[in-house]
Amino acid sequence: MRRRDFVSGFGLATLGACATAPAETLAPPPPTNPYASYVPLQSSLSRVTRTVVGHRPYRPMGYRLETEKLGQKTVIHNYGHGGCGVTMSWGTASVAADEATATGARDIAVLGCGVQGLTSALILARRGHNVTIYAEQLPPHTTSNVAGVLWMPTGYFDRSAVSQEWLAMNRKLIRLAYYGFLPYVNRPGYGVYWADHHQLGRRIPSPRYELPGGDDIYPALHTSTENTLFGYAYEERFKAMIIDPDYYLDAILQDAQLAGARTVRMRLASIDDVMALPEQTIVNCTGLGAAGLFGDDTLVPVKGQLSHLLPQPNVTYSYVAPTSSGVLYMFPRKTGIVLGGTHDEGNDTLEPDPAQITRMVEGHAELAARLSANA
Repeated sequence: MRRRDFVSGFGLATLGACATAPAETLAPPPPTNPYASYVPLQSSLSRVTRTVVGHRPYRPMGYRLETEKLGQKTVIHNYGHGGCGVTMSWGTASVAADEATATGARDIAVLGCGVQGLTSALILARRGHNVTIYAEQLPPHTTSNVAGVLWMPTGYFDRSAVSQEWLAMNRKLIRLAYYGFLPYVNRPGYGVYWADHHQLGRRIPSPRYELPGGDDIYPALHTSTENTLFGYAYEERFKAMIIDPDYYLDAILQDAQLAGARTVRMRLASIDDVMALPEQTIVNCTGLGAAGLFGDDTLVPVKGQLSHLLPQPNVTYSYVAPTSSGVLYMFPRKTGIVLGGTHDEGNDTLEPDPAQITRMVEGHAELAARLSANA
């Protein structure tokens, strides 16, 4: 089935189970300690190698994925994914590429060299289009490079601001994105691999809702109220994909170039610069830049901060945990352990907050101490 056939008619029909449908209760694991083999995280300020800051391009109504006519040009917008640009890339970029192909143009411009721009360019170049990526920054200097990236799309829209039709479309694209990443798992050089992931909660949800896109795309999923990681009241454990942008973006940029796409380093300062491009079909993947270029005043920067620890190759699990000082998450990578848990809406500064570094490092250390005590 062609991608265009798969995603055509979003919003025209309601899917049987959208992301908000109550899910069946899953069987708990056997009553043993499933974490006896887990190695505690070594979290201390002395092990921090770097702290990075990025801005998630958030829109309360979700990502913009639509076609617009501007004079003689056709612009396909694909931006505003909040913190899920990498996660959703094979879903939304596939639709954007389909819309670009549908114009009949052979020459196509892609604006932006983050993950959405690269994925759109790769798909289009493999179809035989002449693709030019216009961007001021290339990997490793894009916003996508700063992402933590556990494959689980959440937090990129306000549920009260979207329709049931949008949710149905989004569910399809979540699933398309998931299946798009599967061929890259454990593929040398791409930085995509499985981890034992734990979504932890202080209370048991009632009712329990499906995970985004449907429970069936989360391998080995089960819920627990006993013998949970760190002793939380509730956990959902499953195999999740960890994606390391430092590997992945370089790899798909190379793939796009091998397929024939070329890059042009330039700053697009205004809509006039866009209209001056020679291509008549344009895929806009500029993220927060779309606010200035295309006048989208719904975009809100959400500051996120990550601290990286020295690698621990024997740490192969990940988690998201609510604590008294805020949410904490940990994702293991070959390049190091990623600590996160900040969400500062409307903050457009790029300076790391020392207090947040301390909060995350000490908070993860406290969780690791619980694991050691229960070993």
